[in-house]
Amino acid sequence: MIRKEKKGSFIESGTFATKYQFSAGKKISQTKLSKSKYNSLLQIQTLDPVKIMADQEKSRTWWMFQDGFYIENEGMSGDDVKVFALEMSGKKNS
Repeated sequence: MIRKEKKGSFIESGTFATKYQFSAGKKISQTKLSKSKYNSLLQIQTLDPVKIMADQEKSRTWWMFQDGFYIENEGMSGDDVKVFALEMSGKKNS
């Protein structure tokens, strides 16, 4: 199943160098992105879904695509997420 993640956001941390972590409710990614990696992610996700967090225990994966967050538990590919997101928004895949 895939659905839109309404509680998703990136949080900033760090005293000397800003780092970015994905947060969904009480769940926070282990990965801390540098400003340059965060900016790259923001660019890539405008065209293709980016996997931003995984919970192996519960087999859940979070994706970011076109400024929206999605959560799925079926091991979907980026293409599957893209189709779902575009159908939700009423856009056609070009």
